[in-house]
Amino acid sequence: MTRTAMLLCVLASTLIGCAASPPARLLLLNRATGSQYVGTVVQKREESMMVSVEIDGVLFAGKFDLSNGNAMATLVGSGSDLLHCVLHFDPRTRTGSGECMQAGPRRFDVTLSD
Repeated sequence: MTRTAMLLCVLASTLIGCAASPPARLLLLNRATGSQYVGTVVQKREESMMVSVEIDGVLFAGKFDLSNGNAMATLVGSGSDLLHCVLHFDPRTRTGSGECMQAGPRRFDVTLSD
């Protein structure tokens, strides 16, 4: 009985450790034109999230670094363009808001929702 209980405990902890959160939704709203762009965010560890979003045919990707309630990232575009983002992130609800700036300068309001 003890051996079976220990085996079940190991199996349960392994499965829990393998479970991943579904991707969160990242919404960018161009302040000048009102155009909306939707991306995804996948939390890899407590301190980082992988981000991808397509803006006017350019795919931007990178990693949000979570520190002090803020998530900061410089996302690199497929054409070597850069998108600088700052989010105020709530780790409890996995939500946030902030802004991104692209060369030009193009500014976007950003929201992150689960």
